[in-house]
Amino acid sequence: MTNTLILITFLFLAIIIYLLNKIQADRLKYHSKIKVLEDFIVQLSDEQKLQNSQLQLSAELKQKLNDINSKLNKEIYELNLSLIEDLYPGK
Repeated sequence: MTNTLILITFLFLAIIIYLLNKIQADRLKYHSKIKVLEDFIVQLSDEQKLQNSQLQLSAELKQKLNDINSKLNKEIYELNLSLIEDLYPGK
């Protein structure tokens, strides 16, 4: 009877040690998978920041082009007006 209890105890200890090792291995696999996902998320975040900055530059460029276009239109209008006044001074 004592031998049976000792055998069962060793069997349970072996199962416990096996399960602890399995848990540790699964934990390492989990952390390696999480690390890959974290790296992917960081990469996506960096790409998104780059795209946002490009969009911001595009919006700023569009605003500058609109301002320059307005100034150019005004200068062309004034030039045309002065040419007309020079060509037809009495009218």
